[in-house]
Amino acid sequence: MVAMKSLSALFAFLLSTPLLLTAIPSQETTKPTPASATRVEVPTFPNATCPIMGKKVSMPLFVDTSAGRFYVCCKPCFKKILADVPAATKTAYPTVKVVGNKVCPVSGEPIGKEAITVTLQGHSFEVCCEACVAAARANSQITLTKLLRQSVVDLGNTTCPVSGEPVAPNSFVLIGDTLVRLSSPKAVADVEKAPLATLEKARELRSKQPEPAKHVHTPKPATEATAREAGK
Repeated sequence: MVAMKSLSALFAFLLSTPLLLTAIPSQETTKPTPASATRVEVPTFPNATCPIMGKKVSMPLFVDTSAGRFYVCCKPCFKKILADVPAATKTAYPTVKVVGNKVCPVSGEPIGKEAITVTLQGHSFEVCCEACVAAARANSQITLTKLLRQSVVDLGNTTCPVSGEPVAPNSFVLIGDTLVRLSSPKAVADVEKAPLATLEKARELRSKQPEPAKHVHTPKPATEATAREAGK
């Protein structure tokens, strides 16, 4: 009889007490995306002072030449740089660092007997052959990025994942360690809003491209010295 009263009291207590549920953590957890994978960056290799006026440069103001990129203090300096690129080079980049690369930053091929020396913005390096010289100079900022950031992987997309238009020279962004080419530097702002989605779209576009033809080394012209330096 006592036992029955105890059970009745227990049931009454349970019915009058709110049931507390403890959430059991799911065994399947979503791993967070590393911050490095979503980092958006456009590397720069600037001269410290304007080669024309000697003043501090303004980073949004630059002009691209066959010798690389020159940052200036004001727009009127563009014309003066283009009028005498060698003189501007000596002033903007007075010292030259030999990189000593073993792989061509344009073709990805090993540096061999057909190598040509190129100097861009104070960095002296080699491309695998004469055929890569023009491309190295036309895309100087991409060339220097691949040359000096060995962890970078060039996706090689020919269509911009933001605009859907063909990519333009020196227009690119790093998403993590992947180099994605763009149709305009202005597209970087859109990449910053959705870096992973942009990277996925770029990879999709790249997968639909025909594979490039195998690189064939172009021999040096017979009239040039073996050690001739490109661009001089």
